[in-house]
Amino acid sequence: MKNIFTFVLLLATISFYGQDRKRISFLNLVGNHIQVPRGCQAQSEYELQACNGTSIKWDYYSDDMLSAVFDATIDAFGADNASKKEVIFTSFGSELKGYKFQSGTTYQYFLMGKIKDQPLMINLGTPADISANGDLEGFLKLVFEKVG
Repeated sequence: MKNIFTFVLLLATISFYGQDRKRISFLNLVGNHIQVPRGCQAQSEYELQACNGTSIKWDYYSDDMLSAVFDATIDAFGADNASKKEVIFTSFGSELKGYKFQSGTTYQYFLMGKIKDQPLMINLGTPADISANGDLEGFLKLVFEKVG
């Protein structure tokens, strides 16, 4: 009897830990659903990590919190990085302003603004130097429609 109980407990444990967490098929950017690219896996509806070298995440804030968090992020990131350049991206018809930093062969973009009246900050890391619309490739074309 003890062996049967141990066996059942072992099977239950294997089936529980062997299950994949629910796969996220779409990202949710203020109600705009963006399909997760084939071969990539979303961490949440708001974060995609290491998808063909690109990672993106956004966070929602109140108006007054957005400025404070954005300024603190730029100050912290820019303290050791002199490559800071202003950038403007357009996402779902809304202008997002921010900064681009270069670190070796990667670029880090911090953008803030409002989409559908929701204040947010986007953190984008990519090997691509995005300075014109033609630089938007793959998944990034679904998130941004205009650069500059």
